[in-house]
This record gives sequence, C-alpha cells and structure tokens, in this order.
Amino acid sequence: MSDLLKNSIVRILFAIILAVVLVGVLPGNRERVLHEQLLTAIPKLAEQFGDYPWVLSPDADRMLQNAFAEAQSRQPDTASEGEGIVFRGTVTSAGYHLVAVRGSDERGEVLAPVTAWSLFPPVAAILVAIISGRLILGLSLSILAGGFLASLGEPFYYLPIIALQKSLVDYVWAPLESSFQLYILAFTAGLIGMVRVTTLSGGNRGIADVLSRRAEGARSTRLAAFFMGLAIFFDDYANSIVVGSTLRPIADRFRVSREKLAYIVDSTAAPIAGIAIISTWIGYEVSLFQDLMTDLKTGLSGYQLFFNALPLRFYCLLTLTFVLLSAYLRRDYGPMLAAERRAQTTGQVMRPGAMPMTGRAQDEIGPVEGVHPVWWAAVLPVILVIVCVIGGMAFDTWDHEKVLAARRDYGLMSSAFWSACFSNANTAQVLFVAAMLGSALAIAIAITRRHGETGARIISVGDAVSTWARGIVGVWYAIVILILAWAIKEVCADAGTSTYLTAALSPLISPGLLPLLIFLLAALVAFSIGTSWTTMAILIPTVVPLAHALGGLPLTILAAAAVLDGAIFGDHCSPISDTTVMASIASSCDHMDHVKTQLPYALTTMSIAGIFGYLGTALIYPGWVGLILGLITIPIILLAIGKDPDG
Repeated sequence: MSDLLKNSIVRILFAIILAVVLVGVLPGNRERVLHEQLLTAIPKLAEQFGDYPWVLSPDADRMLQNAFAEAQSRQPDTASEGEGIVFRGTVTSAGYHLVAVRGSDERGEVLAPVTAWSLFPPVAAILVAIISGRLILGLSLSILAGGFLASLGEPFYYLPIIALQKSLVDYVWAPLESSFQLYILAFTAGLIGMVRVTTLSGGNRGIADVLSRRAEGARSTRLAAFFMGLAIFFDDYANSIVVGSTLRPIADRFRVSREKLAYIVDSTAAPIAGIAIISTWIGYEVSLFQDLMTDLKTGLSGYQLFFNALPLRFYCLLTLTFVLLSAYLRRDYGPMLAAERRAQTTGQVMRPGAMPMTGRAQDEIGPVEGVHPVWWAAVLPVILVIVCVIGGMAFDTWDHEKVLAARRDYGLMSSAFWSACFSNANTAQVLFVAAMLGSALAIAIAITRRHGETGARIISVGDAVSTWARGIVGVWYAIVILILAWAIKEVCADAGTSTYLTAALSPLISPGLLPLLIFLLAALVAFSIGTSWTTMAILIPTVVPLAHALGGLPLTILAAAAVLDGAIFGDHCSPISDTTVMASIASSCDHMDHVKTQLPYALTTMSIAGIFGYLGTALIYPGWVGLILGLITIPIILLAIGKDPDG
C-alpha cells in the first residue's frame, strides 16, 4: 500500500478525487450567487449608457428588486438629468437575462448559473500541488478542468476538442496577446539576466565584500549578514547565494552557527525581494494585480496597489525587524539559542552528525576568475533601473490630461503629480525599457572589467550576452508559472469563482476577520507546496475580489497584502521551498537543522503580523498603528524570553 501511495499518478488521482468530493458537498447558493451577479452586472450595463438615472421596471421580480436597491445605494448621487435607464430581467434556460433600456437603445447580458464547481480549478490546483508536489501539472490540470466546465453545453463527442481549444486559446494564449503581459515577461526575464551579468562582473560580490569588512566579531558578523541581505534586494536567489557563500568563512571564524547564518540569509531573501520597488518579484506581483484592478473598477493600477499595500506588508517588515533586533540585541531562544551556544562554547558551527547541504547552486553564481570585485558594477545598473522607472513614468504620461492638471496645480514634486503619473503610465512598458537599459549598462560594465593581475580584459561581449541569456533560460520554471498564473485568473473569471465565494462566505465571514483568514490560508498553501508565486497566482484572483465585495478598496488593499505576505511566509519556511533549500546550500547548513531553528522565529513574527497587523488593522485601527505595535512587541519578546548566545 505504501508503494502505491508513492506513485505519482495515484497521488494525482487522489488529489483530483478529493477536490471533487470537497466541491461536491458544497451548497449551490443559487439565489445568493445570482444576487452577487446582479450587483456586478447592473452598474456595468448602466455604464454603457452614461451617467443617467436608474429606473426599475414595474414588473421586476423579487431578485432584481433586491439587487437593484443595493446596487443603487452603492452609487454616488451624481446622475445627470434626462431619460432614465430602465432595468428588467427574465429567467431563461441559459440563465438570468438582465436587460437595460434607454429610449430605443437596449442592451442586455445573460448571467449564466454559477455553482460550487467554479471552485474546482483552484482547489484542484492546490491539492495536486500539495499531494503530488507537481506544481506546473496542478496548474495545467486546473486550466483544462476550467475548459471542460466552460464547455459542458457542447455535444459529448465534441466536448474534449472544444474544452482543449478553450483552455489553450482563451485561457493560456489570450492573456499573452496583451502587450502588458508580454512586457512583464520581458521585464522579469531582463532583470534576472541583468543580475546574472552583475554577478559575473564581480558587482554582487563587491557589495558583499564592502559590508563583510565591518565584521569584527560574532555580533558584527550577524549584522553584516543582515545589511548585506538588504543591499542585494533585487533578487532572492542572488541574495541567498551571494550572502551565504561570502559570509560563511567569516561566520565560521567568529563562531556564528551555520543555523543562524542560514536563518539570516533566508530571512533577507524573499522578505526583502518581495517588498522592494525594483526586483525580480515586482513585475510578477504587479501583473497579478493589474487586470484585477481594472475588472473591479478600483481606479488603481497594479503598480499603485503594490505601493498602497507596502505599509501593510506586516510579515515582511516585521521579519526584517526581528532579524535586525535579534542580531543587535544579541538575543536568541529555542533551538536557535542552543545552536548558537554550541558554536560559541565548542567552536562547532554545525551539529555533530549534521549533513551540510552542498549543490551546484553554490557555484552557479560567481564572478569570473581573476576579476577584482567592485560594488559599483552591481549598484550602477540597479540605480539606472530605478531612475528609468521613476523618470519613465513621468515621461510616458507627460502629456496626459490628468498629469498636466496635477503638474499645473500642484507642481512636479507633489504627490498628486507622481500619483497621476503612476496611475496613467504604461507601467509594464516602462519597467521593460528600464530593465533593458539596466541590462545594457551591466553588460557594458562587464566587458570593461580587467584581470586583477594582468590587466587584460577577461569578459568578452559574447560571454556577457550569453550569461544574460542563460539567466533567462535558467528561470523558465518561474516564467511558465507566471504564464499559467494568468491562465488560472482567466479560468476563475470565466467560472465565476469569486462570485460564488462572495455569495457563500459574505453572510458567514466578518470583513474584520477576512484579512487574517486570507493570510493564514496563503501561509498554509505556500508552506505545503513550497512556492509563493504559485500561491499568489491561485489566491489573488480568488480572494481579493471577495475582499472588495465585503469591504471596498481599503479591505482590498489589506487582503492583497495578506496574500503576498502569507505566501512569502510559506516560501520562507517550507522545507521544500527553493529559497529555503538555497539558503541551506549557500550557508552549508544541514537543511532540516535550518528549518527547525528558523521555524520558531518565523512563527513568532507570523503571529505578531496576524494579530497586531491583519486582525487589528481590519477591526480597530489604521495600518501604521498595527505596524508600530508589532515593532514594539518584537524587542519585548526578545528581551523577555531571549538569552545572550555569546554570554
């Protein structure tokens, strides 16, 4: 039996059957679902006519009467005078036919029935990923399932062909026709390639060397590792490998345990890359938000949502604070304290019998032999990217009507001007151009680098360009997940997943509890499957619209931050996460020792973020109060239960 359960096909089938059972027992909630559909469809139809009064047809049924009254109460009272827009509805075999009429102009929309099966694609994706460990397969099967669900009305013999066509064309290919998505793909790939080139030319190692020179003892070594992690903010992979491999010999000299080094490396990788305004993560996060913000008519761009959510990224911000204060105050507890005291008292930086991880990732990123590491080889391209993004937003929108008004009324340095720029710019195109210019500068710097002894140029144009290209090819997995993430969003939108969730959960869940529940759900999923990107892809199009329906824009922003933070917690702590594994490899630490010593610290910051951050902010006070309370709580915990590992 145990051998049978190890079979991948059996585990995949079990996951699919479990998803079928879980979805199959859920109630239909037909009336509540139709109510949510009407709440969305009524203002959508009215928008096609313009800003005119809404009028309900005298023969409207009870469902339309209730939904019309609620939808009308949500609209600002700014309608212009004139003939009103009359709404009526009828039940047909295809669904509920909502019609809006103004004069001789008639428009309508058929609201197809949405059932619990709309949850099957994301639920199946999560379960297949957790039970089988096949992330891409789980996403792919869910997309195919969405195609079948959308094609159920077709003749049986023709169903597989129609379902496959819908899955590949409507869900996978259609998003790629958007210039936004293509630019985001190119930006992500270009920035990853740029990081590879700056590594080749010794830039990343140069940053590490500058910071490591200040390490003069165990405490300063821990602080140097922290600040080095902050300095290499633009990519979590480069961060883990460079910081771990550079500081490991110094940490050994001053008897800092490998477990502590691995914790610092891991805690300044995804948490900093996930909130950095320029990183290999931001393109992905913005791409998930962009279409969602348009669909929800929030008036925000994906980039603006990312910025608005930054002060609410409690887990990432508190994790970085915890690492800093633990090192500065010299306080540890639990298994980490035991590991640090073992290293300080015996000189054993690893547990006796530990099996340190080694792998090709440790040697995969490194400067070319003979080059002298210099910090500016990495810093200058990053600065250029940042300047190009900020300047590009202004340049791209310079003649835009809203930007012109903000510039005229408030000036170039006003928040109103820059908010208008970021709202109306072609964000993806600006990011892409900035990444290409940064890559060009990184390559130009690389080909001018010389051997430290002979003075000869040691990086050819071909070497620099091929390193840039290999960096892109090397992250094909992340790019495939990004493409499938867009497809999953299309599946959820087509199936009405968010509509069903809103209808099912809105009577049961208080808006004040929703951000905390989203945070915990994202953490559980990411911990189980070991990747934050897939978790974001599955949950953002599913739970963020629910938050918008329950609490408007403020709850939407808080929910978006909760998904991102919960996903990063799971990615940060999961033993099967690639960044967790890379931190163990770069620090040459026993992998399970790293996981066991890190988990109590991560759970501490997770609890603080959940209670003071997502729960408190949703129920009681503004986000900055929750962040301050969290920042106050961390040193109290460290001083109360932590002990000096060097004492």
